[in-house]
Amino acid sequence: MKFTLRSEQQEVLSSAVLYVSSSATLNARSGNWNEEFLVEATQFSGRVASVNVAADVTCTSKCTTTQSSPWTGVRALTDGQVASGTVTYRDAPAAGSEDRTKVGYTLKITQTGTTPTKPTVTWSNPREIRCDSATTGGGNISTGCALPSITPELELPLSTYGAAAATYTWAQWNLPDKWGLYSGKPLTRALDGNARRERTCGSKSSIPFVAKPDVVPSDSCDEFPFASTQEGGTDGGRCAEIVALLENGTWNVYEADPARPVTKTEPCVRGHVPQDVNSLAGTAYSNLIQNQRMVNKDPFRMKVPDA
Repeated sequence: MKFTLRSEQQEVLSSAVLYVSSSATLNARSGNWNEEFLVEATQFSGRVASVNVAADVTCTSKCTTTQSSPWTGVRALTDGQVASGTVTYRDAPAAGSEDRTKVGYTLKITQTGTTPTKPTVTWSNPREIRCDSATTGGGNISTGCALPSITPELELPLSTYGAAAATYTWAQWNLPDKWGLYSGKPLTRALDGNARRERTCGSKSSIPFVAKPDVVPSDSCDEFPFASTQEGGTDGGRCAEIVALLENGTWNVYEADPARPVTKTEPCVRGHVPQDVNSLAGTAYSNLIQNQRMVNKDPFRMKVPDA
């Protein structure tokens, strides 16, 4: 922003430029977070040798700050000098609820011996912050914050997740909805993953999953979209059933049930995947949920970067 000193006749006498920046990292496991606030004065000209700056921050709803300003009082800045400080925010929603807040800023700019015509500049961060306090299985309260406007991305490389990743990327590129790809539909978190998995891989599927240990060692049923998503939980009898095998360094995909030829119009895939990589992929998704503080119906993207 530009600070301009004018005469009574509105003639420009001098000016200075102020660069303002702030940065914060939300905590997925706490309702507290810190924000660093910085103002740099530069490009002085004419009679302006210094400017005085003071800053205030606020947040809405149930959010509070430990102090209203990143620094105490007024800072006099000459060309190239910086004023900086840190503000701590706190938000503690009631158990089982969420709170949404926006952070606002006010910068007060003056010059000694002059009367400012516009002494304050105000603005707000356009990104809303969401904090929630979820009740865990043990009855404890877990509080954390996130930016719901940013869609997380889950990466599951073939080099780590093997047949599981091969199954998912085959579904993304061959079935209609392209779940998780930017060219397709996002996936969204669901809380009832166990019940949904029963419909795809378990006893509630119209066609039972039959393991093929002679083809896939430690064979297990892996589904995509994931059971713990709103898009998952489709009847396994409607899914394309496949086996992904690594042959001479290349992943090849085969039909697993000759009685049900793959049409590539199916709403889901049911893959024959070794249990270790099946569990590993599930852990990666669980970590994404925790690290990104994803609540029910939060969207996310998924990609297999080395597919």
